[in-house]
Amino acid sequence: MAFRTDPIIFVTSFYKIAGWLYETATFDYEINMKTKDAFKSTGKYLRELSIVVVGIAITFSISNWISYRNEQKNLERYLEMVKMELEDNLKIVQDQFDFYDRTGTFAKYLYFSGKQENVQADSLAKYYDVMRDLKYMIYQTSAFEMLKSSGSMRLIKDKKQLKSIMDCYNLLERAKNRGEKEMNLKENVLHSIIEENGANEQVFDLRKPENKRLFNHFSIYTASEGNFRDGVEQIKKTLSMF
Repeated sequence: MAFRTDPIIFVTSFYKIAGWLYETATFDYEINMKTKDAFKSTGKYLRELSIVVVGIAITFSISNWISYRNEQKNLERYLEMVKMELEDNLKIVQDQFDFYDRTGTFAKYLYFSGKQENVQADSLAKYYDVMRDLKYMIYQTSAFEMLKSSGSMRLIKDKKQLKSIMDCYNLLERAKNRGEKEMNLKENVLHSIIEENGANEQVFDLRKPENKRLFNHFSIYTASEGNFRDGVEQIKKTLSMF
């Protein structure tokens, strides 16, 4: 039996199929349009995000550069202050060295004189200040302390220079402590002798028998000038690095 189709059913079915295809096509078109719009929106967002990220990166780079420049300027200022302080300390420690060097020379003279009566009056006059003066050393540290507390020491690229600076202040402190011990002992001896004999220039006449104790004290060579010589040499070496 031949297959037959009702024209009305056929037409109805055709229109249904055509309608379904149209709806499908329309849906796909809308999806594609939405997808394109989505891609456009995403691309626009990424472009805007990239601009923001680049802007932030540039801002941070400029901020870091400015911070680095400021740190370097501060470091240069601190180092210049330390240099000036070391120049002042060089004068101080040089003066101390000269004094203790003369003290050592006087001690050797008395030692080789052997006896009080062998001491010459002109030699006592020459070294009168060595016997009389109490020379305590006070050196400067404020610039170095500022450098340490600022945190800028980490920025010093020349580590030899940094070590040399630190060595200067360590040697200055060592010389200061050595000098204090010697001056304290000298002060105690002078104080006790002045209490016994009174305060007058005759106290320093080491030829007199009653000043035997003072003669013995000044005859002892302590080699303290070496500490101050080390300080002088270290500071000169460090200043040459600036």
